[in-house]
Amino acid sequence: MPTWCGRPEQGERRLAPFRELGTLLVDTLGTTTYGASLTAFDAHIVNGQHVFMQTCWLPALGSGSIDVFRQAVEAAVSPGCAIVTHDFKGAAARVPAEATAFGLRREHVLVEIIAVCADGCDEAARQRHEQWAKSTREALDAMAFPGGYPNVLGDGEPNRVAQSYGPNAERLIRAKRLYDSGNVFCSTIPLPASGS
Repeated sequence: MPTWCGRPEQGERRLAPFRELGTLLVDTLGTTTYGASLTAFDAHIVNGQHVFMQTCWLPALGSGSIDVFRQAVEAAVSPGCAIVTHDFKGAAARVPAEATAFGLRREHVLVEIIAVCADGCDEAARQRHEQWAKSTREALDAMAFPGGYPNVLGDGEPNRVAQSYGPNAERLIRAKRLYDSGNVFCSTIPLPASGS
């Protein structure tokens, strides 16, 4: 699902190579609104599914990471396994790191590793899906930046959470204490743990 956010004429030029990768079975590339793009996966978000996600940041896609992707897809435990990449370039890489909580403000590729086990799957199937996602991410660790995308990290990864915010972690903790000491505005996005 290649996506271009920006001037439509630039997007057409950037997305054109995807149409030349091989014989097209379906061509669904087209212009859409931002709001419509946010609903693209709604049909796949179903109550009762077990979804396991892992994330990492790569400096770029290269032969090593592509080999890991290929091997992971070959070893996928079900059709519910996917690897999604997002290029962070342009304005996202030009914002100074100290201007936001987000810790990685340089060009990079965000990798989401998703394993979905359908409603009714047994514990063994859930474990296979979780392990597939985890082992795929671990195979990328040697080439990845520290941390990962905070929205995809879980509570069980405090070191990776802190690394995700980089030098902004302590500033974020101070702001949380000052403006939301009662944790009224809590969310599922993990925050770095306080050093004290």
